[in-house]
Amino acid sequence: MQCPGCKGSLRREKVQYVEFDICMDCRGIWVSGEKFRALAVKVAADGQVESSVKLTFQPRKALRPSEDNPVRICPKCTLAMREFNYAYDSNVFLDRCEKCKGIWLDPNEIIDIAAHIQYNPEAEAFGKALVDKDGSAEEELESCSKILQIAFIVLRVLIFRY
Repeated sequence: MQCPGCKGSLRREKVQYVEFDICMDCRGIWVSGEKFRALAVKVAADGQVESSVKLTFQPRKALRPSEDNPVRICPKCTLAMREFNYAYDSNVFLDRCEKCKGIWLDPNEIIDIAAHIQYNPEAEAFGKALVDKDGSAEEELESCSKILQIAFIVLRVLIFRY
């Protein structure tokens, strides 16, 4: 198969039970839709990862195809893929084939996804700042923090299902 990013060759790899294809030139990853979550969770479980994406709490929209942001071609179906914002608020933009549901990750995007899946201290700090304006609501703060963490987990699970 041909790399959607640099047109190099993709090589089949396997990490435990998760198979994916990697471009040895640009280090992009092609993974089937049903294996994507397993790969992201595996990378997230391997340890704390540093994301290159700045947490803004304001989701961006996918860019329209342009010279700087070309349409990627599915290496399996050879159809144009559609760009989407992973988990709506991650600001990590991936490409998905509508036909075969495969997903293309540019170099380091799997790391950004793993960081988004892991516990995020910035999100907790944001939640605490929303609740604790005068510094006196310690119990409410802890309760709200837990609710926010659960809400983020539920949203991520729902996004993976749909």
